[in-house]
Amino acid sequence: MSPHTASSPGLKLPQITGRGAHVLIWIYFVTISALALLALDDVRSPLIVYISTAIFGSIWWVLTRDTAERASIRTSVYVIIASVVATAISSENSLASGFSQWYVGAAALVMFYLSLRRRDLLAWIGFSAIAIVVIGWGFTTEDRLLEAILLVARQAPFVLVGSLFSVGMQRTSRSLEGVHEVETARAAAEAAALARTAERSRRLVALDAAVGAHLQRIADGAELTQEERNELLIAEARLRDSLRARQLDLPEIVAAVQSARRRGVSVVLLDDRYPLPLPAGALTTVVDAAVRILDAATSGAVTIRLLPAGRALLTTMVADGDYYSRVEIPSL
Repeated sequence: MSPHTASSPGLKLPQITGRGAHVLIWIYFVTISALALLALDDVRSPLIVYISTAIFGSIWWVLTRDTAERASIRTSVYVIIASVVATAISSENSLASGFSQWYVGAAALVMFYLSLRRRDLLAWIGFSAIAIVVIGWGFTTEDRLLEAILLVARQAPFVLVGSLFSVGMQRTSRSLEGVHEVETARAAAEAAALARTAERSRRLVALDAAVGAHLQRIADGAELTQEERNELLIAEARLRDSLRARQLDLPEIVAAVQSARRRGVSVVLLDDRYPLPLPAGALTTVVDAAVRILDAATSGAVTIRLLPAGRALLTTMVADGDYYSRVEIPSL
């Protein structure tokens, strides 16, 4: 993985249900409540203002308690009903325009936030109900219908902006997810390429250590002795072991195998468990048993095999030469 990929921060959208958003919500609630209290001279009953303020407080409390990205149906229904009720009782209580009509802006902002919480349809249903209540109040009063219509019209853009912002956030979220998937796939490909390169380098180093000197002599045109030919055959078998029995490719076992092969013993190493690793604590037992059976062999053949996972036995070791010996290591 490149340094740039490894250090690049994740792309995320702003949290609309996080602490920062909740702090802004409650700051607005305190502000709108203060404006409502400043307009007590323009209402019939201050008690209605206190009740409406408490209702909107409960609305924001419910919204901030529901921290899911998409507001639940139960929360949305309560928010709509409570906003309509607060608007209905406050409309009849208002005597003049201005701060005494704070409740319409508060209800519109509630619907705005509801649309941000991916409830656009319910937000518009709620705002429509609020608009019907306000315009209905305008019909029942003298010369205040136009005021009611303008009051609703001034607040509608808030809900519209909320809906457009919600749609934009969803599209941006999908785009960021696509970018994240592409970055993840690229990082995985880079990691795989680096792993292949490292493995290839490791094997080249092992090959050079095993037969590099002999291959250089062949390249120089020198004739190999029988002993050197035997060493090449042992080195070839060593390379096969590293491919067929990776978990047995350990210094202690390699040394014991090389010594046994120089004594004329045929050694076969198999790892049918790879890529699953050996259980914790089993490696030492396997290494000790393998070294013992290899050191004891003077002729014939030795086969050491790691069995597939799920078997009752973890490893079998068989020596068949001047004598027959079999070692079994259980999985447990």
